[in-house]
Amino acid sequence: MDAFFVSVEEVLNPSLKDKPVIVGGNIDSRGVVAAASYVARKYGVQSAMPIARAKRLCPHAIFLRSSHRLYSEYSDKVFEILRSYSPLVEPMSLDEAFIDLTGCGKLHGPVLKTAETIRNEIKGQLGLNASIGIATNKLIAKIASAYCKPNGMLWIAPGSEQQFLAPLPIKRIPGIGLKGSTKLNRMGVHSVADLARLPLEILEGIYGKWGASLYLKARGISNSPVIAETKDPRSISRETTLDTDSIDPMFLESTLSYLTEKSAAQLRSSRLFAKTVTLKLRYSDFKTVTRSQILGWPTAADHTLFKTAIKLFRKTFNRKTRVRLIGVSLTSLTAHPCRQENLFDLKDSKRWDELYHGIDQIRKKYGFHSILRAASRR
Repeated sequence: MDAFFVSVEEVLNPSLKDKPVIVGGNIDSRGVVAAASYVARKYGVQSAMPIARAKRLCPHAIFLRSSHRLYSEYSDKVFEILRSYSPLVEPMSLDEAFIDLTGCGKLHGPVLKTAETIRNEIKGQLGLNASIGIATNKLIAKIASAYCKPNGMLWIAPGSEQQFLAPLPIKRIPGIGLKGSTKLNRMGVHSVADLARLPLEILEGIYGKWGASLYLKARGISNSPVIAETKDPRSISRETTLDTDSIDPMFLESTLSYLTEKSAAQLRSSRLFAKTVTLKLRYSDFKTVTRSQILGWPTAADHTLFKTAIKLFRKTFNRKTRVRLIGVSLTSLTAHPCRQENLFDLKDSKRWDELYHGIDQIRKKYGFHSILRAASRR
């Protein structure tokens, strides 16, 4: 998808079109850019850039707070369209996916026609532009998709993979970031053709397994299949960058309580239970630490998850250094709890189920913030 978050905002507010729009926070935010319109990108604004820097580069931009719920809803609609053409759809993020159309010709017609139909359907139903790369493998399809943005479609015919790749700068190859490209540039490698001329022995000798991977990528070789997503997520997490670095333990615990409530609510919505709780802290010096604890049994109960997260926080928190970011992650997910918990040491485990079911129903009707733990900070 093209500038997905911005595109969704433009669908809801057409007056934003053709303007420099930056999603990720307001102008006073200490967060990072989640997405930037193509107009804003002309000023050098990029994803993951600090909001403060984006403001300096494009001071007249329109800054919008991210709405993960909204973007997720549109993402689900996009994937619903994709799955109507093939069961093999592998999401890579909210706005990117691979779809395997092998064997679908009799049902939908030639691949090029089908791709165009998919693009038109996404535009017609959702008002969003999609760029599509068509190739014999995921590597070339991904590069082609990025190459033809925005709102383009590019087919790389079988056998022409290396011809397509040769003139491209090495940064076009997935997995080669700024650090990697700098190292390769020092070796005189600037284009994919330059990279393809290096023998496997040299690349492996210098970079090990990564070198062997580069050798294959430079030749357009990829045997990775399209794998349909599993229904259940592997993890559920929430984190936030604080408006101001904090050393106040009560404030931080309150924020952690809110994040845990949000994560636990999603856990129950997915009908899952977590057995591992992980705390994430990033200090003002950008040092990041994580600590995990395995529970005695899987649970989706706020109080148990929060109790564990607080325990990890109190063991980990360095009171001498201010905290910039705090987060919680729930992993080791399962659809079956091994044991039920009791409420106030009573043996009526149904009370917890009834309590959280009632809370979830209230939130469903009146919004998440309609009922929160006393300890939680919005």
